[in-house]
Amino acid sequence: MPSQSRVVPGRGAPAVGHEVYRLGAPVVVWWIWVAFALANVVDLAVQRTPVHTELVIDAIVLLVTGFAYALALRPRVIADQTGVTIVNPFRDHRVPWAVIQGVDAGDWVKVHHTRDGSPVTAVDAPGKAIECWALYLSARTKRKEARPGPPRPRSGLFSGIGVPGLPESDGMSRLPAEARYLASLPPARAIAATLDTRAEKERAQARKAGSARDDPGPSPSPTPATARWAWFPLAAIAIPALALLIALLT
Repeated sequence: MPSQSRVVPGRGAPAVGHEVYRLGAPVVVWWIWVAFALANVVDLAVQRTPVHTELVIDAIVLLVTGFAYALALRPRVIADQTGVTIVNPFRDHRVPWAVIQGVDAGDWVKVHHTRDGSPVTAVDAPGKAIECWALYLSARTKRKEARPGPPRPRSGLFSGIGVPGLPESDGMSRLPAEARYLASLPPARAIAATLDTRAEKERAQARKAGSARDDPGPSPSPTPATARWAWFPLAAIAIPALALLIALLT
């Protein structure tokens, strides 16, 4: 059974096995809204609000709760031994490691994969990108990155890495170069770098295992990326919306 680990901020190297990546702020927003919604429902019951008014307000609260669940609590990225599952508000994507061309971060973390499910080779096949709703760069982070900063000299892949404008602490200086590099990045970029590195390692291991097989025949083709609708978050929004419409029309 794969080991279980939950990575929220995206700092540091991943553990082996099953990992869940998400940012903390949307989860905090979700629980703040839940507390606010429960307080309002209790307040309506205590004040003995007219039934029709209470039904309208309850439907609005449930509708907003459905949106908060779909947009804040549900999104995540799950990495396991066979690939990456991208859980977006209303769609779930499954991308095997063998077809991932790369992972990078713009406004959102994007997973690039071959369009037809062909394995990644030296000659890149036509591909497409999936945006990870759970992993984004905040406006504050983008403004910070846009500011000019002092150049950081590098003599190697991970040398000269540090947080711009801040002295390196003793603890930071003792970390491996790759860990210091990830720690210097915003969380979304650190997660993108972690997933990209893991995809390269998984593809290399798959090629090594294929070359070591006794069977000289061709390796089986990898499973292409798949996507499916998530009906629960859709229902969590559609049902309260319908209830609100009925309440307003009656």
